[in-house]
Amino acid sequence: MIKELGRSPLPTEFGDWTYLVFGDFIHGSHHEMLVFGNIAEGSLGDGSDLLVRMHSSCHTNEIFHAVNCDCRKQLHQAMELIQQENRGIILYLDQEGRGNGIAGKLAQLNGMFGWEDGKIQQKTDSQTGERIDTDRAYKEAGYFSEARDFTVAGEMLHSVGVKSVRLLTNNPNKIAGVENSGIKVTPVEIHITPDNEIIATDLKSKAKNLGHHINEEHWQVKRRE
Repeated sequence: MIKELGRSPLPTEFGDWTYLVFGDFIHGSHHEMLVFGNIAEGSLGDGSDLLVRMHSSCHTNEIFHAVNCDCRKQLHQAMELIQQENRGIILYLDQEGRGNGIAGKLAQLNGMFGWEDGKIQQKTDSQTGERIDTDRAYKEAGYFSEARDFTVAGEMLHSVGVKSVRLLTNNPNKIAGVENSGIKVTPVEIHITPDNEIIATDLKSKAKNLGHHINEEHWQVKRRE
């Protein structure tokens, strides 16, 4: 499915990494990998029990700092944790909009938000008054709430000699995707306290509709000091 297109050193705010780019021949896209720690001649140490974050691209939050998700904070927290261990991998997958692409993401955003008196407001159900979350917005727009295929992540890990990982995720589909590639997975939950009710609503939805390992304590909105 994939081929490494190249690698280079990459100095970042979270230390010095090796940056790899892969071509995805199935989807015609590119996926990226950041490796922290020992890497030489295509092998990564003994390839065991590495701390790994599998992360899907989210341009709206990571580039434009949109406030309807915590993707950027999860990515940065994972980089910090890996830096502290002095060894690990970030997989950055080109899977915008939960695999639905930019068009799907636009449809989701239009389903969740609208303009009111010159400001953006989250839409609510006309009968229950509940906020429209990402899961519902995708489905009502005719998209899958979860359309990602994580097989490619396993191939990327195999390409650098990884045998087992501690995977930073709350998503059971990500765990299964890596395990199905023959790599042993020990899940490590990662939680970001939500900044607002938009994110809190989506965390509840992920737990209810997608089976993510998120409890009520994890969707309590951060108090303003």
